[in-house]
Amino acid sequence: MLNIGKIFSASLRANWLYLAIVLIFFGFGCCFGVMAVDYLDKDQADKLVVYLDSFIEKADQLNINHHQAVKNSAVNNIFIAAAIYLMGLTIFGIPMVLALLFFKGFTLGFTIGFLTKQKAWQGVIFAVLSVLPQNIFYIPALLIGAMASLSFSVLLVKRFFNNKLAVWPGFLGYSLLMMVVMAAVVGAGIVEAYLTPWLIKNYYAVTAN
Repeated sequence: MLNIGKIFSASLRANWLYLAIVLIFFGFGCCFGVMAVDYLDKDQADKLVVYLDSFIEKADQLNINHHQAVKNSAVNNIFIAAAIYLMGLTIFGIPMVLALLFFKGFTLGFTIGFLTKQKAWQGVIFAVLSVLPQNIFYIPALLIGAMASLSFSVLLVKRFFNNKLAVWPGFLGYSLLMMVVMAAVVGAGIVEAYLTPWLIKNYYAVTAN
């Protein structure tokens, strides 16, 4: 029987360099996202604060169409994972995957940075409730998927210079790993649709009383 844990472990050991690159680009994206908060236009910042305050004010009355939310989140997450997978199937996918990682890191860093700057400890709590739950699944899946994509793209580059190099085994392993990644991002979508709204609603319902 196929042992998924062993496959992941072996893949990480064999591709540690790609994982390091992935972490660096994602980390830089997060850092730039946090720093970008300081350069946000005052009018834009004020509008975002008004929107955030309005949301928090009504958070204890939050009603979500869970079925639609799961569908929207899962479709969006699968789209991102599929894009990473397809990028890995070309020798030109490396810069695109790295750019996507940087952008994802930037949006995450900006979100957390904005919340914590504007709302201090309340922002930290809101970030933990609204951002952390789904990203416990989503971010590792994204990083592993990007690592696998880079690894397979490099294999294709090597194959370009050495036509005797076998690609098929690598393709099977890559495809299997990306199937697991897609399952994880769907799980993140379910968490985002069910658990995250429940946490936000119940926290603000308790604090409002």
